[in-house]
Amino acid sequence: MHRTTIAASFVIGLSAWIGLSAPAGAETIVHTTEFNVNYTGIRIGRATLKIEFDETDYQLDISGTTAGIARLFSHGEGRLVSNGQLEGVDVVSNSLSLEFSEGDETATLEMSFADGTIENVSLTPEQSPKSGDGWVPVLEEHLRAVIDPASSIVVPVEAAQIRDPRAVCDRTLNVYDGQTRFDIVLSYKSTRQISTDGFKGTSYVCKLKYVPVAGHRIGHRGVEYMAGNDAMEIWLARIPKTRVFTPIRIDVDSQIGQFVAYPKYFGVSVSN
Repeated sequence: MHRTTIAASFVIGLSAWIGLSAPAGAETIVHTTEFNVNYTGIRIGRATLKIEFDETDYQLDISGTTAGIARLFSHGEGRLVSNGQLEGVDVVSNSLSLEFSEGDETATLEMSFADGTIENVSLTPEQSPKSGDGWVPVLEEHLRAVIDPASSIVVPVEAAQIRDPRAVCDRTLNVYDGQTRFDIVLSYKSTRQISTDGFKGTSYVCKLKYVPVAGHRIGHRGVEYMAGNDAMEIWLARIPKTRVFTPIRIDVDSQIGQFVAYPKYFGVSVSN
């Protein structure tokens, strides 16, 4: 996957906070998760995820930077802001803004949506359209009923099903990251207890499957590895006082080693 995909997805990846206007009298939840990111047991980064939402609207603010030994080789940092609506058990993206810098290089991505359909994409530096033998083109039909990568970490369920792990995990997310269209298929794997500052309780471990759809080259080694990778999982915990789950731990086995994002803090505040 290219740099924008990695930066956006591994907040999953990824500190200023931008406020979200809520309807008068609505209860607003502000949730924060702070992650350490390890590679083969060595801390290489940290990320802060903030979600602000009420009954209908959400906004994500995700920031991350390299840390520890990784700074000896490269210093990278990123910031992502995404917003949209909660419609039952579905998430509908409105917009995404990503800026990622590494050394003297900076990449930005801006995307806007209308009723789940991509309306505009701006990527800097510009990327030439990929074509030729083996490339799967992104067609207009691929840009409908999609969400941005960051919005995949907002997982609403029906209030009556918050204790049903399969209702939480079992879902397919149609994602577009500005260049490639792929599915994230989640399925229930196990129930685990987890404890960190701000939270002690149950998490549902979901197996994560990457399914390429368009914008990739058939036979590409990285794409084939990700599509066949059965060693990816995401632990979802319920944000207190809500029907929304979000990652509290992420484990990804890659071609170059195992990445783990584990929590330093997982907590919430409520305001009116």
